[in-house]
Amino acid sequence: MRRHHLFMGVVLVSLAVAGLVSAKAQTSVWGKDYLPNVPVMSQNGERLLFYDDAIKGKIVVISFIYTSCRDICPVVTARLAQVEEKLGAAVGRDIFFVSISIDPLNDTPGKLKEYADAFQAGPGWLFLTGKPEDIDLIRYKLGDRSRKLSEHRNEIWLANDATGDWARDSVFGDIDSLAMTISAMDPSQRSQMGKTEQPGGAAGIPHSPGTVAGGMLTDLPGQALFIKTCASCHTIGQGAKVGPDLSGLTTRRAREWIVSYIMTPDKMRSQKDRAALRLAEHYPSVRMPNLGLSTNDATDLIAYMEAMSYAAAADNKSRTAHEHVHVH
Repeated sequence: MRRHHLFMGVVLVSLAVAGLVSAKAQTSVWGKDYLPNVPVMSQNGERLLFYDDAIKGKIVVISFIYTSCRDICPVVTARLAQVEEKLGAAVGRDIFFVSISIDPLNDTPGKLKEYADAFQAGPGWLFLTGKPEDIDLIRYKLGDRSRKLSEHRNEIWLANDATGDWARDSVFGDIDSLAMTISAMDPSQRSQMGKTEQPGGAAGIPHSPGTVAGGMLTDLPGQALFIKTCASCHTIGQGAKVGPDLSGLTTRRAREWIVSYIMTPDKMRSQKDRAALRLAEHYPSVRMPNLGLSTNDATDLIAYMEAMSYAAAADNKSRTAHEHVHVH
């Protein structure tokens, strides 16, 4: 299995490198003569120049968001927060995140600060606003030319301005692979990837959690779906994130309610379901979006949550008992 992980890591990095080379060949004109150097403002009220201060000479991950969005934007931002966590100390040192508001009239620095704080964004992550005409120019240059807020592009840009490498990617794939691809924007990191298997997986990027309680649970039904669609906003037994902790959910809510909420949370809010409205009020930064999940998907997710909840509770009970023995 470890050899398989290493092999897959090498394959992924090879593909990433090939994609970057292709992107560089196609976008070599990008840089100071293409990207606008218009004034922008960060979530902390800093007045910056877009190219000089946010892009120049840096490896950046660029996304488009707006704070009044309650569907895809928060999910994209939450997924990027997961990537930020996986990249660790590299963010703010070697790699920088830039989220650009496409609703600058509404998104003041104060609102962007609240939004950034909701996702626990670190100091290496800028949330930018500015004059509408300047933001429109940035969007146009980066290929986001939609006329409606709800139709803006949800892809992200990965760029190394120093080398001229640019590539599009999605946050809805495997988080480990995305973290690896972002790391590969740095030529020095790219050359090291795949040479040595490091703790936590190929290229030093930790694999998505698939075991709990000493490794007793692996490859459960719903596990991959949970990691892809839920883990960016929720944990099971590790506390609230952007959304509530889901540990023991089936002991607090009827199974039928959970299935309905997983499948059609927007419908439940429109029907004034009290529990759904309380969740929206308690977690105002993001509302559970309709992800188009089926009844089978919901059932698998519930099974996974129950198994993880049980394992976490058993692990906690065992740890408490062990501590009690040592005390006496």
